[in-house]
Order: sequence, then C-alpha cells, then structure tokens
Amino acid sequence: MLFGIYGTHTTRECPLNDRNSAESVLDMSSKCKNEQLLKNYKINKIIGQYHSALEHWFLWILEAENAHLIEKFCIDIEMAKYNRVKIVPLNTFKAVVQKISHSASPTPTRSS
Repeated sequence: MLFGIYGTHTTRECPLNDRNSAESVLDMSSKCKNEQLLKNYKINKIIGQYHSALEHWFLWILEAENAHLIEKFCIDIEMAKYNRVKIVPLNTFKAVVQKISHSASPTPTRSS
C-alpha cells in the first residue's frame, strides 16, 4: 500500500532556524537510508520526500504494509518530536480511474 506522511512544524522549530531540529533531520536522513531499519517497520520503499521550507510542511510517500508501524517509525526516528504528523493511505490517480471504470457507471451530480 501507499501511504503519505504529512507533517508540519512551527517557524521557530524549523530545521532552518533551530539547531536541535536540524540535528534531528540529519539523523532522520541517515536512518532512512538503513534498509534493515525500514524492514523492521515493514516499509518496502520510500518513494519520495517533499518539503516546502517556507511553508513549514512536508510530504513523504511510502510503500509500506501497516499504518501503525509507520506511526511507530515516525516516533522512533523522532520525526514526531517537533512535527505534527498525519498518516494517510493513498491511491494513484490511475487506480482511482480503474476502480471507477470497473464499477457501475457513476452518475455525475451537480449542485444548483
């Protein structure tokens, strides 16, 4: 399954502004390269890690087996130490289109 990890932090706790947060980011970076660690959390692959520095939010996309283990991963690598984190199951647009195509034809609704 695909999961998105959405995170936000305050301007004050931004790794660009706070040395402790910066050290945490560097530590997270090395942990995310540890394949055995990822296997322990049943994370098959980190597909992407996107950050918007000035908006103080990020999105990581993972291929993984269990949202609860992702939650534990976020806590254990200290991502949740200064970030507010939300884990969301994701589908590709292609999968949504296929699901719609294989179900009964939906009737579009319009609000007046």
